[in-house]
Amino acid sequence: MNFRSFLVGMILICAVSAGGSLGAGRAQAQDLASVERKAKAGDAKAQYDLAGDYYNGKDVAKDPKQGLLWLRKSADQGYVWAEKALGVMYRDGDQITGVPKNPREAALWFRKAARQENKPAQASLSQMLAEGLISRQEANWHSPQPTAEAKTGNPKAFSLAEVEKGLQGGITCKRLAALVDQFKVDFTLTAEVRQRLDKDGADDKLLTTISASKRSL
Repeated sequence: MNFRSFLVGMILICAVSAGGSLGAGRAQAQDLASVERKAKAGDAKAQYDLAGDYYNGKDVAKDPKQGLLWLRKSADQGYVWAEKALGVMYRDGDQITGVPKNPREAALWFRKAARQENKPAQASLSQMLAEGLISRQEANWHSPQPTAEAKTGNPKAFSLAEVEKGLQGGITCKRLAALVDQFKVDFTLTAEVRQRLDKDGADDKLLTTISASKRSL
């Protein structure tokens, strides 16, 4: 094994800091079968832990590519440390698992983690911006994740989950109200939804804007 391969391996093992390397947060009493069962059932934390087991060769044959598959499953469900780990992999690139060096993709995953108050992800965005790898807009994790655009170029309306995530991530009600007014929402502001958003910190102006911004689908 040359030095580069060794270094890439270390990046995979240490892709997540402050929460430990991949798999470090799992209680030792849990055996591999238990983690696999939970991961296959859709538990994002278990998927992340199983990714760590495959990366590190812990209680299972070492298989970084299999680890990457479970890491993606976890990240796709919004598990913050999996999002941060994918950001690291795209930032640095990885020949073993075939993840290319892609600053924009790295920034996308770092932003997702940063919005969940992940300090290492926030710091990585700042560092990438300082190095000229990404634009100021790509480094901005304070605004909601841009919604995907349909082939017609018509942006998708905000879902309830996206609005809640914005509130929980510290985005101001004024900023969210402006975005909702522009892109609309795909849900109805029922009494139950109003109560949920109120608990997340939505003010009257935001709630009023949401109520008037239901897009016909």
